[in-house]
Parts: sequence; C-alpha cells; structure tokens
Amino acid sequence: MILSETETLIWDWNGTLLDDVEVNVKVINEMLSKRNLPLLDINTYKEIFCFPVKQFHIRIGIDFEKESIEEISAEYMERYKNYEKDIKLHADVPFILDAINAKGISQYILSAAGTNDLLRMLDRFHLTDKFKGIYGSDNICATGKIGIGQRLIKENSLYPEKALIIGDTLHDAEVAKALEIKCILYSGGHNNYNLLTNKSKTIRNLKDILPH
Repeated sequence: MILSETETLIWDWNGTLLDDVEVNVKVINEMLSKRNLPLLDINTYKEIFCFPVKQFHIRIGIDFEKESIEEISAEYMERYKNYEKDIKLHADVPFILDAINAKGISQYILSAAGTNDLLRMLDRFHLTDKFKGIYGSDNICATGKIGIGQRLIKENSLYPEKALIIGDTLHDAEVAKALEIKCILYSGGHNNYNLLTNKSKTIRNLKDILPH
C-alpha cells in the first residue's frame, strides 16, 4: 500500500495530473519549425526532456547565442496558451484526489510552472480547493523546483519522512532526493518508463497509488 504512513502527498502538475504532453510536443515542434530545426516525435521528446528546461532547449538545437531563455520561455508560453482549452486531466484525477483527501492525507501542488498560470489552470478544472497549498514558480523559465519545495516544507512545517512526492520526470526524483522525501514516478507524463524506473518506483496508472 503506497500511501501507508503518508501524511502529506505532494503532486507535480504538468504531465502528472495534467495530460499536456501532446500539446507540449506540438508547441515545441512549432518553435523548431520556425527555426528550421528537426522536429520531435513523442517518444524522442520523452527520452530527452529535462530540467532546467534551458538544457532541454539546448538538446533540441536552440541557440542561446542568438536568443535568451526569457525570449524562448515567453514564446513557449504564448503558444502553449493557444492550446490550453484542448488540454485535459489524466484519467480519474478528481476521483483520486478526493479519495486521498478522504483518508486525511494533506495534498499540495509543487510545480515549475508560473504560479499565476498554475492557479488559472487549477481553477479551470475546479481543483483548487482540493489542495492545502499550491506552490509554483515566480518566473516562466522553468529552472527547477528544489527551492520551491524547500519553501513548501518550511512554510507548512511538514515532516519529510511522512511525505510522498508524485511526479513524471527525472527532476521530480531529484527534488525528492534533495528534500529527503519518498518519491513515486508516473510514466504517463514527460519522461518515459525506462528512464524513470531507474530512479524510483514507477507506476503506469495514477490509480495504482490508491489501496486496492
């Protein structure tokens, strides 16, 4: 039973609760096409996506001698918002969140997304009140989540040994290690199963975290 002895569950957002991988690949390919760079398929994307996102952009050919990370991030967000209405949650997310709350486990969001964008999306899906705290970034450059996670732990006086992080990328495993928190990785997001399973316990279905 994954949730045994867990008092706090810390969720990633993009790719974990929000099913936005296809939209993300579409946006990235628009940006690559504009620059006459090779396009990505989803499998390749999930093999090479990483944090900080600037490192991912370097991997796909973005030249930061010509453009800044701020410019690239702003373009990405503008294009991403064009598709927001098409993005759905992963299957059973509201049910899973309600089931966990019913067990008396406190839930938080920890995301590299900008806080305002995060709040807007959570409100759209009527999920905001399911969380005790929502922690996003103060910029759009997606540099990482360790510092944000440290603030989450401190401000809520959480016990790391009784917490669990659920995310979908190798960075989530890095965050969990830095915060000394257990981690479960979900392979339906931005990195694939083979990458994730080398770092942490990995699930293919979010409902697998619930007791059967």
